[in-house]
Amino acid sequence: MTAATRARPGPYLAPAMLAVGLTVYGPLVAVMLLSLFDFNLTTRPPAWTGLANYGEVLTSPGAGRALWNTVGYMVAILPLSVLAPLVAAVAVWRLGGPLTGFYRTVFFLPVLIPPAVGAVMWEWLLNPVLGITDEPLALLGLGPVAWLTEPATAFAAVTVVSGWKVFGLSFILFTAGLATIDADVMDAARLDRAGEWRLLRHIVLPLLRPVTTVVVFATVVFAGPWTFGVIDVLTQGGPAGATSNVYYLLYQQAFSFFDGGPAAALSVLITVGFGAVVALRLRATR
Repeated sequence: MTAATRARPGPYLAPAMLAVGLTVYGPLVAVMLLSLFDFNLTTRPPAWTGLANYGEVLTSPGAGRALWNTVGYMVAILPLSVLAPLVAAVAVWRLGGPLTGFYRTVFFLPVLIPPAVGAVMWEWLLNPVLGITDEPLALLGLGPVAWLTEPATAFAAVTVVSGWKVFGLSFILFTAGLATIDADVMDAARLDRAGEWRLLRHIVLPLLRPVTTVVVFATVVFAGPWTFGVIDVLTQGGPAGATSNVYYLLYQQAFSFFDGGPAAALSVLITVGFGAVVALRLRATR
């Protein structure tokens, strides 16, 4: 880098800054302005309402239910996005041999399936009449289960299907983290008579802590978007809002009810909420 470049970086950064401004901050400012108006996306002209849209969103029972569901998805998906992939990655890593590549391919395969296709497949599997998931229950005399029409089972179904999609990505991340562990460190610990459990607890897991942190943080931030497609295909937010989340509620407000003001206000609240989460994460990292 020349001295002139170091002294005047502005002209070189301007195209990127302009692109970010037009594609990120420009729409964000526009949505913030729209959240102050009451308007219909098809017919009604905008009318100034100030902060009334925010009050409507914050006091809506559906918004409260969707918020709690979003938090519930964050917590419920964690075992499927962190614990299960970690166990599988460590097991395949310790197994080694020629089948390692096969196992990695099998575990990663769900990631390659389009979300809508995977959700439709699971909709068929969970069908209480035609699906195959109820056959083992029938053998136990438990009868068919309406997985997608009962609040508790519908929430669990959305969680499992979403976690099934995320499992492969987390598995690959943990596999990449395990590949960076120096074999000499493991051999030295074994020479000191460290058992496999001690190796896992005191060497493998601490060295995987950065990857684990990234996976946990990604689950917290992206649990809502990950479940959106599954909700849209399997339950449409039902029954009685039991499976909706803030992203699906935003979609309904904007593109089902065409109520632009509350939809814009909800999108601003979502941005502020997750922006705060990201800011806390960055502060903790520093």
